[in-house]
Amino acid sequence: AADDARPGIRTAPEHGDQRRLSSFLHDAVLLPGAVTMCAWLFGSVAYDGDDRPHFLMRLVLCLGLEFFYGQAFYAILLPPARKLARSLPGAKVPAGDAFCKRQESETNDPTLTWPPPGADVPPDWVELARKSKREQPFFLNHVRGSTRLRQAVFRISAALGTLTMAHVMSKWVDVAPLSDIGLAISMVDIGWGFLVGSSIIIILFIAEVWGGWIRIISFREVVVPGESLVINLLWDVLFHIAVSLNEEISVRGWILVNTAIYIKTLGASAATAMVLAVLLQSGMFALMHLGSPGASRVGLMNLVVGGTVAALNVFLSGGLSFSLGWHFGWNIFMGHLLGLSTSGIPMSAKLISIVPHPSKEVLHGGKFGPEQSPLATPTYLLGCVALVLIYGTSGIGTWHQR
Repeated sequence: AADDARPGIRTAPEHGDQRRLSSFLHDAVLLPGAVTMCAWLFGSVAYDGDDRPHFLMRLVLCLGLEFFYGQAFYAILLPPARKLARSLPGAKVPAGDAFCKRQESETNDPTLTWPPPGADVPPDWVELARKSKREQPFFLNHVRGSTRLRQAVFRISAALGTLTMAHVMSKWVDVAPLSDIGLAISMVDIGWGFLVGSSIIIILFIAEVWGGWIRIISFREVVVPGESLVINLLWDVLFHIAVSLNEEISVRGWILVNTAIYIKTLGASAATAMVLAVLLQSGMFALMHLGSPGASRVGLMNLVVGGTVAALNVFLSGGLSFSLGWHFGWNIFMGHLLGLSTSGIPMSAKLISIVPHPSKEVLHGGKFGPEQSPLATPTYLLGCVALVLIYGTSGIGTWHQR
């Protein structure tokens, strides 16, 4: 005890504080500073007689910048997010850092009871659920609102990382305006995209209810009693705005456009370059969901179709705005306004609460949700028809010339 009190002997709390500070400086300062320096150096070198570094090197740099910038923003935003989470109604946030990380990465909180007692679930569905002996016989994932807040901060950090990456690549490496990757925001196009994305999900929802694949059990549901519906839905809105920015700007923006340009430099025609770029980004988009809860080969193949339609969104509408609106409308209506699973993303509140049929997983998509349903591809194609009706097909020619 006397030795512990001597000057120069670190106590456990002090050691923990120093470790956290070191980790913060590493993630928020050192690594993003290093990759930014790499971007600046890349921008001052030319390869293969081109004005810019080689595509494959720029692709690696693009992905690295996005990752490390996202990590830096997360290191900055997570501590105040945890503090705010602890002040929310119904919050249950662990004190230890390791326990917090475990909770923030969970897709379903096993301490929560769902469906809630007294829910209007048909007795035969309850019996089928009991006989299935699955841990989650009704498939849907749920967490506390305080957990969703921190998960939203993770996605917001990733989106800020993507936006920063796009700016750095545009300014120093690509030396081209952001509009070259479709990033010229139009609120009209965002509105059209939101209208189409949300409308086709409403149609899918009606079809699933009509088919008996899902059943509405309540309205304005908050999974944890005492939590706020409005506050919990706010985290979901922020989460999906961030998801849309993160995935569209990166995959349908920088990667799609620059891949097409690169393939064209290899001697392919403009049309072939566009087709191959669409297929590559669609495959990448599907693989990004490989680790999602309940994902199967069917769901990933559906996402290839979804990624292809999303690329057409960019080509026909002239930029990323329509695709951003579609993506957000699709996700927020599916997962948090209509209560369906969105790639297994957990929920803490919903305007309409549904329960999926325990023995019709092949039809409603199980944990992964409607994107793994046989209705997914027709729904994507219905949205594509709406896209053509709004914009026509002249946009393809414009991108072909570019």
